Amino acid sequence: MQSNPNPNDPNYMPPIEQIPPAAPPYQPGQPGYQNQPGVPPYQNQPGAPYATPPNQYRAPQYAAPPTPYAQSAAPQKKQARKYGVAKVMDYLQWVLLALELLFLLRFVLKLIGADPTNQFAAALYTFTGFFLAPFEGIVPSTTLGANGNAVIEWSTLVGMAVYALLFYLVRYLLRITISRPREPIA
Repeated sequence: MQSNPNPNDPNYMPPIEQIPPAAPPYQPGQPGYQNQPGVPPYQNQPGAPYATPPNQYRAPQYAAPPTPYAQSAAPQKKQARKYGVAKVMDYLQWVLLALELLFLLRFVLKLIGADPTNQFAAALYTFTGFFLAPFEGIVPSTTLGANGNAVIEWSTLVGMAVYALLFYLVRYLLRITISRPREPIA
């Protein structure tokens, strides 16, 4: 007989000769412990039915095999809705990041006095100008330098703050729709 070469291996199985033969399959109407060597019939054993005299013996009532867990459609729909809302939140976060970076680039280009006739600068000013139009003129811009080309555009900074605030409020609202209600404060 060979000892276990890997005692900590969970997948180790002893050689087949050492495995005791399997019990015969259950036959309905017969108790599972009868006809085994050394076990008198109707003896109270763990897992066996209560001992009763032979004339009053009834076959053990075994439970039906468990049926596979059938999930209802409601939990699946709830999970799908949570996943969808979480994805919308991810997309909103990405859009906010992209807009904020474009606004920051606009602010830096205006601050260093980039040429507004340059194609890249003109495209950036046009695109971001659409989103920053509601904030134009809230705070006057500050001109810097001898030529007055460099500008601190305060309305861009205000727009960045307002868009970040709006996006985080929408994200918080979406998070509330998929979270459990909190306990009331007593």
